[in-house]
Amino acid sequence: MKRFMNSPWAMRLLALLCALVLFAYVSSMKTSHNTSILTNSASKTTLTSNRKVTISAPLELNVNSTKYFVTGYPENVKVTIEGPAALVTTTANTQNFKVYANLSDLSVGRHSVKVQVDGLNKELSYSLNQKYIHINIQPRRTATYKVHTDFNKQNVASGYEVGTARLGTSSVKVTGAVSEVSKVAKVVAVVNTEKNLKKSVNQQAMIEALDANGQTLNVVLTPSTTSVYIPISQATTTKDVGLDLKASGKTTADTSYSFSTDTKSVTVTGTKAALAKLSSLPIDVDVTDVKSSTEKTVKITTSDDDGILSVSPKSIKVKITVKANSEASEN
Repeated sequence: MKRFMNSPWAMRLLALLCALVLFAYVSSMKTSHNTSILTNSASKTTLTSNRKVTISAPLELNVNSTKYFVTGYPENVKVTIEGPAALVTTTANTQNFKVYANLSDLSVGRHSVKVQVDGLNKELSYSLNQKYIHINIQPRRTATYKVHTDFNKQNVASGYEVGTARLGTSSVKVTGAVSEVSKVAKVVAVVNTEKNLKKSVNQQAMIEALDANGQTLNVVLTPSTTSVYIPISQATTTKDVGLDLKASGKTTADTSYSFSTDTKSVTVTGTKAALAKLSSLPIDVDVTDVKSSTEKTVKITTSDDDGILSVSPKSIKVKITVKANSEASEN
């Protein structure tokens, strides 16, 4: 072994191994360096990439709103912003900027006004889909109007009728340009109903201000909605009918009763269907403990189940004649 280590071939083999190890180390360092450069390049590209988005932003007006009322402007304006991706994403999520039009130095009348943007980061560029707006500035006016119910009565089923509607709000404040508020002919709570309506309606309704032609006006209503209750019931009518007096209560087999009254007829209120079947009104006369002829006041009772809603008068005086059955047979 010692002889081999001292030989020229051993020295040559050791030199080759050292060369291979050195080559492998240099190659490893170069690969690592190139990977680091590519990673840094990709990160730099990601950080510096741009993005473009379009945002619908609310339009603000700089104007004395207690003195003037403005019409004609859009509620929102589309803003396209472009710049570093991270900054664009943050701005789109927070919308920490405002889009506005300055009307503070303008007088009453029609104007074309430039739309402006404030609060965007300086690294961002932007463009607007609408650079100018056309507006109309008018003196402001507020007036109070009574609210009426508006619905299609043709939707009520045949044989049914509409009662008096009840509103959660009896009046509203109408605010707008003097020219618009002066056109208000009526303010209505619009109720949408189904056809062949047989049940009462209870819902929230939008309130609208209408002109003489029934057109909706461009005004602000406070409140803008109200609850509405519309009673729907079977149609009623009245009818005068005679009386059918009948004994009720505890009676005895050897006693008979006859009745008479100065009231020849009563006025009955009920559904048309119920009154069509009614020729006379049955009235029960309680003869319990009645031993001799007498006169008593009898209350007239009705039942909604029969379609009879009321009777006038509500009571009558009845003369009761008492006869023993043996006395009646002898006569």
